[in-house]
Amino acid sequence: MRIAIFAAIGAKNLWDELILKNEIQYFKHVYGKDTKFSIFTYDVKNPFIVSKKIKYLEYFPCESKKIKNIYRNIKNFYKFISVVKKSDLIVIWGGGIFFDNEWTNVSDPLKSWIFRSKIFKFFNKKVRFHSIGLNIKNTDNLDKIKDIFLIKNAEITVRDKYSHDLLKSLWMHSNIIADPVFSDKWTLKKILKTSYCLEKLHPKQFSPDDLKGYNLEWKRIWIAFRAGYFWDDDKTMTELIEYLLEKKWKIILVPNSFHPTDEQSNDFDFLERYSKIYGLPICTNMGESYTMYKENKIDICLWMRLHSMILSQVYKIPFIAFSYSKKTDEMLKIIGKKS
Repeated sequence: MRIAIFAAIGAKNLWDELILKNEIQYFKHVYGKDTKFSIFTYDVKNPFIVSKKIKYLEYFPCESKKIKNIYRNIKNFYKFISVVKKSDLIVIWGGGIFFDNEWTNVSDPLKSWIFRSKIFKFFNKKVRFHSIGLNIKNTDNLDKIKDIFLIKNAEITVRDKYSHDLLKSLWMHSNIIADPVFSDKWTLKKILKTSYCLEKLHPKQFSPDDLKGYNLEWKRIWIAFRAGYFWDDDKTMTELIEYLLEKKWKIILVPNSFHPTDEQSNDFDFLERYSKIYGLPICTNMGESYTMYKENKIDICLWMRLHSMILSQVYKIPFIAFSYSKKTDEMLKIIGKKS
């Protein structure tokens, strides 16, 4: 069995890499351990997951506006066509591919996906959209979504009811499945038996006073935030950290994204400033951040990113959710809040 996976990986985002890790395990379980994977990525040189059964390829197009990349893109185009032709199954995943409301420097990728979708149709390939998340604010993009998803042999699975209902409004059927990161350790049934969400807060309305009711015997706290979602990032972070230090809590900064080019998506750049000012420990790469969750040596986590919530739930870490988008709101409905 040959599977081509079009993944939102290679941008040093831990959660995207964990989706891929668990997705590969899933497809090996379905199709056998000898399944071979061709995985399209934004960084072929530094894969998070290494296996003899996995081959990484660079996306086409790659910075197509740069003239110096013309031969590189010609080569990538022929590799793309060759892999699609030889594959028994095309898998497309990554909620970030189909969002148009998050604050990043990355341009709208929908046109590239329309092009790829046309190639899949041309070769009459079996396509699976795997655990997709949708949040389309601009109604002009709904036609683009139709162009991407309307493939004769396509199977569409989504990770939340909102995405299911949006596709239903466009006359497209989908099934709801769990986000792949839920399977990082336990079965979904065991994970969701107890919710580890203590409270849901809104970043734009947050102040340190919101934490006054929490047990001050807890001494270790993670902060896993991203830039651009507080009313005033620097003011809020300064007030929060100084409040926690006054209460003698041990603060650990845990970035989830180390994006090499998009400053607005790079959690490390955002949090490193406060690490230097206050002398706080900070994880410096994806492996360190992942280990923090797996070892679970913490009392409470403050997070923003979707998969920070999911891994906190998986590894039984009490957390306060700073929910900034539809996708995090929808996942909180699945996990539920502690009463």
